[in-house]
Amino acid sequence: MEKGFFTVSSSKNPKITIQVAAGHFATDSSHRNHYIDITELKASSIAARSAARQLAIPYLSHTLVDVIVYMDGTEILAAYMADELLQSGLGVVNAGSDIHLVTPMLSSDGRFIFHGNIQEKILNKNVVLMVASMTAGATVNRVLECLDYYGCKLAGISAVFSIAPEVDGREIHSLFTHDDIPDYQFYKPSECAMCKQGLKLDAFMNSEGYTQI
Repeated sequence: MEKGFFTVSSSKNPKITIQVAAGHFATDSSHRNHYIDITELKASSIAARSAARQLAIPYLSHTLVDVIVYMDGTEILAAYMADELLQSGLGVVNAGSDIHLVTPMLSSDGRFIFHGNIQEKILNKNVVLMVASMTAGATVNRVLECLDYYGCKLAGISAVFSIAPEVDGREIHSLFTHDDIPDYQFYKPSECAMCKQGLKLDAFMNSEGYTQI
């Protein structure tokens, strides 16, 4: 499948790129016709810093951020974004403060929660939620419910890729959108158009990568 990858550049900054492959892919809750590989943005210090600089732009001059809650292995992006938000300069509202980076855990009943030693860092704080990708929005909505439970004030949602411009009326600041991958589609497994056409799965995928079948 590696031969099927092609490069997509962000419309916001053409130097920021991801690798995309067309096919028939399954997650634990959906089927998709593209696999989006953002490994480089999550693992390379150079690529992550460039991406984080772009992700920080919507917040620099007017948004107080106390915490970045990161998901999907985006901790390096979150760290570089925090560094950008804390830079010295006129109009940088977070300059001279501190930003904590935390991630929730799944409880036995499938809810997102925070360990006791982390809760004090997020209670009633201004939080930016960072995710790798946002499609159906089920995971994001569950995290937002978690943040609401702890009294967090949502300062923004950032994503590497988002098929939608907003969730529940909240704007998503993403590096890549549906416009960058216009043929991108996702389905409930029972409604998958590719399955109905008899197309076999190419791979299972999650936030860490894919496994060919």
